[in-house]
Amino acid sequence: MMPALARVGLHLRPMAMADAPAWFAYLSLPEAVEHTSWRLDGIETLYPQIAASNPFRADAPALFAIVDDLDELVGTVGFHTVLDAPRGGEIAYNLHPAHWGRGIASEACAAVAQWGLEQRGYRRVEAYALDSNVASQRVLDKCGFRRVRLEPGLRAVRGQPRDFWLYRREA
Repeated sequence: MMPALARVGLHLRPMAMADAPAWFAYLSLPEAVEHTSWRLDGIETLYPQIAASNPFRADAPALFAIVDDLDELVGTVGFHTVLDAPRGGEIAYNLHPAHWGRGIASEACAAVAQWGLEQRGYRRVEAYALDSNVASQRVLDKCGFRRVRLEPGLRAVRGQPRDFWLYRREA
């Protein structure tokens, strides 16, 4: 069973290579990656992530396209990393800025996190939010994640080590 959104007009489906141009286009907008550790050196950066994704294999990353009724890409959500012990995954999400502030990220994150716990048998789902990314922290709070700890200098953001909050949701 695939995760689903209750919202009329938006759907989740597995990411496809054909999504790369639209994904790259909005991730190229400065505001879309301002509070993230994304390093996009070109559209080629996205292809390996899409190729590795397989929602039908519990040990593989699972990336989903958030699309409208015309199959236009609105955003992405999914597990880019699968954790072995204890069994779990690290979830991430992003939206085209034109769709911010509508609760889409919260609904998609909650649906995919629940899917990971129920369908993949994850014992925990983790997420990281840059300390300055208040909007993403709000999404995680709404989705039932709890803030675990601040990870100093965890990832580079535009070449500078930055602090990220670790969030966790458990089965």
